[in-house]
Amino acid sequence: QGTRAKLQKSSGRARNPALEVIFESVPFRTFEYEYTFAPKNSKELKNVHQIIQLFRFHMLPELASGNDLSETMYNLPSQFEIRYMYKEKENVYIPRVSRCVLNSCNINYTPHEAFTTFKGDGKGASPNIMTMTLSFTEMEVMTKNTVAMGY
Repeated sequence: QGTRAKLQKSSGRARNPALEVIFESVPFRTFEYEYTFAPKNSKELKNVHQIIQLFRFHMLPELASGNDLSETMYNLPSQFEIRYMYKEKENVYIPRVSRCVLNSCNINYTPHEAFTTFKGDGKGASPNIMTMTLSFTEMEVMTKNTVAMGY
């Protein structure tokens, strides 16, 4: 190491290790969003549960036909278009997201390590603080062209 370093310093050159990288593929981009819900009244609580149910519903496929599960066909899950907005327009300072599918919708009913609920009703007792984490994967491979278009 000492002799090599002296030679490099005196000549101003370093040996090229001739390392090569082989391009294989471009991975699909993934996006994760976390929301905390702390409803203040029964209307907000109802809306929170509707939002959670909506994402859980659209994340999954639908049975298309038959009762024999070994031969059942599925209709594909819903696709999502995510837009970052500023007031009435799309926010161009944040890269765009192409069409996505929802991989997971995780609900944490104890985000502060203590399970607390509202007063019970005929359906049960809803947690009063919940976090929802959504994980999306784009359905389009990004290239230089798509980045040039704002993605």
